[in-house]
Amino acid sequence: MNLDRLFSKAWYEGHCWTRCFYPLMPVIKRFVRQKRVRFLESRASLFQSSVPVIVVGNLTVGGTGKSPMVVALCQWLVSNGYTPGIVSRGYGSNNKGAVLVTGDASPEDVGDEPLMLAKRTSCPVVVGRDRVQAVQKLIAEADVDLVISDDGLQHYALDRHIEIVMVDYERGFGNGFLLPVGPLREPIERLKDVHFIASVIQQGQFSECPKYIPQEASEKFACFPLSVVDLVNVKTGLTADLSVLQSKSAWSVVAAIGNPTRFLNTLTTLNIANDYSTHWLSDHHLLEAKDIPNEGPVVMTEKDAVKCFSLNIQNDDVWYLRVSLQLTEDFKFNLINSLSNFTKVR
Repeated sequence: MNLDRLFSKAWYEGHCWTRCFYPLMPVIKRFVRQKRVRFLESRASLFQSSVPVIVVGNLTVGGTGKSPMVVALCQWLVSNGYTPGIVSRGYGSNNKGAVLVTGDASPEDVGDEPLMLAKRTSCPVVVGRDRVQAVQKLIAEADVDLVISDDGLQHYALDRHIEIVMVDYERGFGNGFLLPVGPLREPIERLKDVHFIASVIQQGQFSECPKYIPQEASEKFACFPLSVVDLVNVKTGLTADLSVLQSKSAWSVVAAIGNPTRFLNTLTTLNIANDYSTHWLSDHHLLEAKDIPNEGPVVMTEKDAVKCFSLNIQNDDVWYLRVSLQLTEDFKFNLINSLSNFTKVR
């Protein structure tokens, strides 16, 4: 078990060994609080983008559904006359400045998530550790009237107009402690300051505001169903009906994402054949040909698939699951109102 999984099991499954870090908590709490206070006090002097900036982030480490939300936002905004662009940290990339993602980019250069977002949305994407620099490059080199920051809720050098916090509906905030005792980057009370709180659920899953959301922030919470579109062959690009999941046996499920269990849950709701094995790798792990089984059907996420397009994979039976997040009408209405207010202020 890698270190990511070890900590995750402790945070979300009740193992207490991370409490050994508890003596560090006063220092960590003070650092997190002061970082937020400095942002609020110096906000007027921060870089002010000429277009609205929407941050899609989370309070916890690990996967919470940010990528499907960013894709859904871009597709819906484009359909409503906007020309959005995306900025991202580019985890796993070797770039040192702000880089515009091109069609021939590699995951080593720009990271897996930005490459997937660029391919899926056809929107301009800039990656960079300094998100202010990334936003400046995006506005200067692409014709955009809105910026979506993939992650970056705690990147306080970047001012923002709208904050959307993604929360894992099933796991919530784990044991509720800040890193490294728990999975939180910021205290749960931070939810009182954000504009929207969102959770991804399976199609048809019953949803209500969970108890781990503070009552004073519950009106901001909404669930967004995730629908599965189809299966796509990694080598040929051909699509297949989801019935393939039941027609083939002995699947290998490969994932290098923050919360692979959620991906597996999606597959089980689609009645994947009972005979399957899981191959979990650390989040943003750069897949190599050796990581892909040479025989038998293999299924992975779209984010992992972009790391395989240039690999010499021997197996022709490798697929990725394409999914789509459905935005609610209330969310669309409130988001458009927020963007309209920004335009009027500007």
